Amino acid sequence: MKKSILALALLGAFSSAAMAQSSVTIYGIVDAGVAYKDAGAGKLTSLDSGLNSTSRLGFKGTEALSGGLKANFNLEMGLKSDTGANDAAIFARGAWVGLSGDEFGSVNFGRHKSLTYIYGAQIDPFMDGLLGKTDLMFKINNVRDNSITYTSNSFSGFSVAAQYGFGEKAGDATANRVTSVAASYVNGPLNANIVWDQLKDANGNTAVGGEKLLAGASYDFGKDFFGVKLNAMYEEIKGTTSLTNLKETKEQLYMIGGSIKDGANTFILSYTDSNVKTSVNANSNRVALGYTYDLSKRTNLYASIANVKNEKSVKTLADVNGATARLFNVGIRHKF
Repeated sequence: MKKSILALALLGAFSSAAMAQSSVTIYGIVDAGVAYKDAGAGKLTSLDSGLNSTSRLGFKGTEALSGGLKANFNLEMGLKSDTGANDAAIFARGAWVGLSGDEFGSVNFGRHKSLTYIYGAQIDPFMDGLLGKTDLMFKINNVRDNSITYTSNSFSGFSVAAQYGFGEKAGDATANRVTSVAASYVNGPLNANIVWDQLKDANGNTAVGGEKLLAGASYDFGKDFFGVKLNAMYEEIKGTTSLTNLKETKEQLYMIGGSIKDGANTFILSYTDSNVKTSVNANSNRVALGYTYDLSKRTNLYASIANVKNEKSVKTLADVNGATARLFNVGIRHKF
């Protein structure tokens, strides 16, 4: 028994030393709550995971090399706190390795969050959570497989980024290819960015909704102005209707919103409008309200409500075309 305890102690010591040497961090979020939905197919109340933030488990690390160079990696999986199951592939939220330096920024290889997701979440007043989060209506690709991502260092608040995803189709380098570029300016209370993103289909044409222009800005007035922060975002989407029908589609989305931070309390509001230019009766809009209460730096309670109105040819967040979606959730989130 004593030998077993000693062996476990030595194993723990060696593991701690190895983790310290390579600067590996284990992190995650556990999020669960009750959700209510009335969206055309009957009322539904359920216990769900990831209502404020996707429940997740991640591993990230860095190693200092010579000349100011660093090696970095990240592996992140989504989890279902209501069932304990994995969310999609084991490291569906990210799996990459790369290098960074004081002079050139960072270059990473693997499965990344898309630039539209990264920069959109920075402007979203709901911070990509709750029923007002941007990607419930904006067409934002969350992740990109087989991709290289470059991000520059900040120069007086300005930075740029680029992402290239290999289509990996033999004989056709354009098929399924992803190209994305972004520019950002962050200076004190102001955050502004713009992203252009294009996805090709299996035939090398612009995919369905495959070309996006995303632009947004936020301004934090701070405590002197009651903790008010204002947000605005615009997205224009173009593409083709299918692999064989190359008729162009076009959609424009607008979001205006803001938040008020008062101690542990945060109140959030946004309005989102979707205007489909190349289809009839396919517009929709959403009003969303959110509230979070910080129990500590790592744990908070939350609630949000949203009302989505759809024209007769669309069912954004609804079960059937033309239905109005009425949604509500409440829960708890813990970060570690």
